[in-house]
Amino acid sequence: MGAVPGLPAAAWEALEGSGRPRRFHAGEVVFHQGDPCEALFLLREGRVAVRTVSPDGQEVTVGLLAAPDVFGEVGLIRADHHHTATVVALSPVAVVSIAGSQFTGLRLSHPELTEWLLLTVTARLERTMSLLAEALYLDADRRLARRLLDCRRSLGIAGDEPLPLTQEDLAAMAGVTRPTANRLLRRLEEAGIVQLGRRHITILDPEALQAAS
Repeated sequence: MGAVPGLPAAAWEALEGSGRPRRFHAGEVVFHQGDPCEALFLLREGRVAVRTVSPDGQEVTVGLLAAPDVFGEVGLIRADHHHTATVVALSPVAVVSIAGSQFTGLRLSHPELTEWLLLTVTARLERTMSLLAEALYLDADRRLARRLLDCRRSLGIAGDEPLPLTQEDLAAMAGVTRPTANRLLRRLEEAGIVQLGRRHITILDPEALQAAS
């Protein structure tokens, strides 16, 4: 598995070699919301869902990741940080966990890791600000269409492979209510753009969905 974008191959190999390899079956939790954030995770194989608890107590998906990617990076900056979400394997997953102390040592021999970490955290922040701007200025239809496309890209999905999303998940991502998400998805389904299933959504016409976003 190649390195994540922006991280030199030599640095990625050093990270892989210094960490602890771990495997998870589909449905297993990598870590829970509220757990101490003590390590960086390199996602080498598979796909994971990032989930959090909504104000009404329901667990909803707020992000999807596919290899190669990383998560848990904020814990490398704040020693007292706790995970703000739960990460669950969607498929058989292989990760390498690197403790904060190990990462600090590696930065001495690979200074480029410091810049990469800052760029990674900055990119996450910029993404959050972009989503906030969309919530303020884009209508619900376009936000929902964009989140569907985001998920498709994040997982590297092509063709008619379904997205492992419920309507509750998508509503949370798009910042709309569950009834609103249902109404908008039914409209897309009637237009032949998506197909709704039990705990998944299939994009049938990505071009039309792109136009709607």
